[in-house]
Amino acid sequence: MEVRVFNLLKEHSHFKLRVPEEIFPSGSITALIGPNGIGKTTFLKILAGLDSEFTGEITYDGKPLSQKIRQCMTMTFQTPMLLNRSVYANIEYPLKIRGIARSERKDRVKALLGRLSIDHLSGKNAKKLSGGESQKVALARGLSLQPKFLMLDEPFSAIDQESIHDMMDCIAEYNKSTGATVILVSHDVVQIEKLCKRVVEL
Repeated sequence: MEVRVFNLLKEHSHFKLRVPEEIFPSGSITALIGPNGIGKTTFLKILAGLDSEFTGEITYDGKPLSQKIRQCMTMTFQTPMLLNRSVYANIEYPLKIRGIARSERKDRVKALLGRLSIDHLSGKNAKKLSGGESQKVALARGLSLQPKFLMLDEPFSAIDQESIHDMMDCIAEYNKSTGATVILVSHDVVQIEKLCKRVVEL
């Protein structure tokens, strides 16, 4: 999914986010960087359709945001919003909402649990996970919907190197196998150089 931004302006009492023009090519992995408080998370929320208080234009494969396009996008947050239920149930939940058949839900969840090395956590309450485990579950839940446009807000923040490695490999493989467009916020130069093909600075 190609995402284009034209003359975006978002004003808060304490800052002004302005993006004259930016294109996120279909199938690209882009790092979104900039100092704290500049508006990176706000920008992702706007792209994800979670914040409509702005002026300007955003198109997705040349079309304005619609419910159909929303269903092709996923955003994960720096602090994962996990439900007070098992890891398996957390990953399965959005699939149930979409009406995906139970057998298909099971196949998708099991594949992601294995890919992110969290099979052993399947029955554990998601509220009792470590930071790295929580981020893996959030990523798995996002990928379960097989999005064409994936947005990740600080996915590697304050987690262990093994978890970072597993997540980076999973993101890269998903991008390569599906051609999905990925934007992630990160401050880690090493991670950016390894994973991202493009860098956009706010």
